[in-house]
Amino acid sequence: MAYQHNSTAQSASDKAIEKFTEMMINRLEEAKDNDWKRGWIGGQGFQGLPQNLNGRNYSGTNSLFLFMDTAVHKYAAPVYLTFLQKEKEGLRLKKGSQAMPVIYWDMSIKDANGKKISVGDYKNMTKVEKLQCEVHPFLRSFRVYNIDQTNMQEVNKEKYDQIIARFQPPKLADTEGMYRNAAIDRMFERQEWLCRIQYDKASEQAYFKPSLDMIVLPLKAQFKISKTPDDIYKDGMEYYSTALHEMAHSTGTPERLDRNVGNKFGDAKYGKEELVAELSAAMVGNTMGFDRRIQNNNVAYVDSWLKALREEPKFIVSVMADVNKASNMILQKIDEQKLALGETPILGIQQEGKSEQTQNTKPSSSAQDQVDEVAKSTVKASIYKLPSGTYVIQASVNGQELDQKPIDNKTAVTYLRMKDNTKMDQMLSDIVKEKYGSELNLPRVNRNESRGLKSDGL
Repeated sequence: MAYQHNSTAQSASDKAIEKFTEMMINRLEEAKDNDWKRGWIGGQGFQGLPQNLNGRNYSGTNSLFLFMDTAVHKYAAPVYLTFLQKEKEGLRLKKGSQAMPVIYWDMSIKDANGKKISVGDYKNMTKVEKLQCEVHPFLRSFRVYNIDQTNMQEVNKEKYDQIIARFQPPKLADTEGMYRNAAIDRMFERQEWLCRIQYDKASEQAYFKPSLDMIVLPLKAQFKISKTPDDIYKDGMEYYSTALHEMAHSTGTPERLDRNVGNKFGDAKYGKEELVAELSAAMVGNTMGFDRRIQNNNVAYVDSWLKALREEPKFIVSVMADVNKASNMILQKIDEQKLALGETPILGIQQEGKSEQTQNTKPSSSAQDQVDEVAKSTVKASIYKLPSGTYVIQASVNGQELDQKPIDNKTAVTYLRMKDNTKMDQMLSDIVKEKYGSELNLPRVNRNESRGLKSDGL
């Protein structure tokens, strides 16, 4: 059943949200009809996040739904290009090809006289002039096509085959024939997640216990319930998927992402938190080559999820904002392990549309040095004035916008009137650490006065 928007004149971003909502509803209904046998995304999983043709990652909301689009249409890889990129490559679209929307944050800016100005003009203003401006963030959208919707395979097979090859995950099994993930195993063994994880004792269920700030997992062997080699291999995937689900829950504590998760099984807040944990586990898992099965204990929530998706246009935006933050936090920690193991990180050093805002990491002499360099280049922040006259700070991690945080006028004005860039960087870093805390979990923040530059990542 398609989601219906009440507005008669929809913007491109409204249509994108409608499309995403419709895809989620269809996925839930399909899973329901198939007795929950298929995974959340419904595909086989890939090695890495969806990318554009130039190799930059899509992030957040766009990643999940491009994964879903790839799975629904059985595309060979989650690689997309714009209409102009298609023209530049000399490709043509196949008959009947439908575009997928990609959303990003833009900024509407008015000067002291209420005149709308461009981002470029805003960047060239003095700090005092910027203080008088009103800045409104809003969603934009553009369209992309999967490479399998073009004739690339026929006209440039070598390039096509190279793209497909880099998304094929290696088949790694343990001695029992179950899927093995070295990065997550290392995280467990070294206890390098945000909280303690008990993984080496038998347990009847997996859960996160906030009062102890601890995750409890059954033994991996307890997940081996199948008979055939292929299914036993997938049983291993379910072990890690379950771990990712509980790790997502653990990101929601007050000292981390501070989600209002509820504490009673069956209530609306708890139900939304379960959806956030499920989608976070699905998105992270899919970047490592596996899809999370929809759990039986979440079947009870499906009707309430469907009801919210159909009745509230912004429900999917609210859910995905939390999914983006939780999954990004998980991916950062996994990347630390992958770098330590000499493996290619999932997030990498580029995200679609963020080339103007994100610094590339530099090769370094050790895995820990590489982790440090990634950390130094992934956090951006900006302070600006709202129409009400109050000031807010907004940070982003790997191109994903975090929630705005209010700051007092004196602090904002002091910062914006500074002339020493080094002191500005230090003050901004201190403000971000105070306002966001371990939500960022990174040591340094850079000024980002180029907010509003177009970007794909939401």
